[in-house]
Amino acid sequence: MAALDIFYSDFNDVNFYVEDEEQENLYEVIFRKLFSHLRVARIFPLGGKAAVLQHAASNSNDSIKNFRAYVVDRDFDHLLGTQFNHPQVFYLDRFCVENHLLEVPAAVEIVVENHPKKKRTEVEATLSLDSQISSLYRSLRPLFRMFFCAQSLDLGIRNCSYPPEAFCKPRRLWELDEAAIVRYEEELKAAARAKLLAPPLLDLASDFRLLRVRRASNYALVSGKFAAAMVFHYIKSRYSLGSMTFESFVYRLAKNSELPSMRPFAARVKTALRAHRPDRAAAEPEEGGNRTVG
Repeated sequence: MAALDIFYSDFNDVNFYVEDEEQENLYEVIFRKLFSHLRVARIFPLGGKAAVLQHAASNSNDSIKNFRAYVVDRDFDHLLGTQFNHPQVFYLDRFCVENHLLEVPAAVEIVVENHPKKKRTEVEATLSLDSQISSLYRSLRPLFRMFFCAQSLDLGIRNCSYPPEAFCKPRRLWELDEAAIVRYEEELKAAARAKLLAPPLLDLASDFRLLRVRRASNYALVSGKFAAAMVFHYIKSRYSLGSMTFESFVYRLAKNSELPSMRPFAARVKTALRAHRPDRAAAEPEEGGNRTVG
């Protein structure tokens, strides 16, 4: 896949590289909305952030004439100070792409697609997603503070790779299981003691090493994948969604979303593209014009 981009020089205005090999279709929907004037016949998933950054840094790819845009999740990179500085690497402005997709009207539309006789106002009132999503983000902050702690202190325990359901009540997967969170905190502190940290890790709420986390916004700290999974289960508890999978739910969110939170990211890509190919600046139509994306 990393070499396939060479053969698309005549079909892509931009070569977009993304992390997850299973999210090519999702990003196609997103980029179609954000870059409607560009030809993008193929997106290139490279199988993880490390592979994306390695491809960006490789001098052997400088011969590719197309502008290359490497799109990666922010994760904890910003908080850890480990962001990869490269003119063609573009971090999302939130923890991950799913953070950008949790728009209330988009989720309501998914319900209406499955229940066409339901009024949107009724669905929106029944779900109260604005308050539900805000509550989910607040409730997830302590868990992701611990995940950050595990990474920043290199404690060697699993963190963000856990499935969201591991920390939710078995029959109410839209609610956190406090007992599961307490168990994880105990595992975290045990790992810190085994590493003989100085000073010891005692109170995560006041530990000076976690100061940046306390100041971080919900979108910067909490994975949208976690939040979206809990929203998915919450909606299913109120409305039947048939055999819809979580992956299908996220894809439909992208199709129904307006993506205003991704516009600054898109602007950065467009600015870099104009610098790479000044001739495109005059040729680009206004946003919303006809596109030739494959």
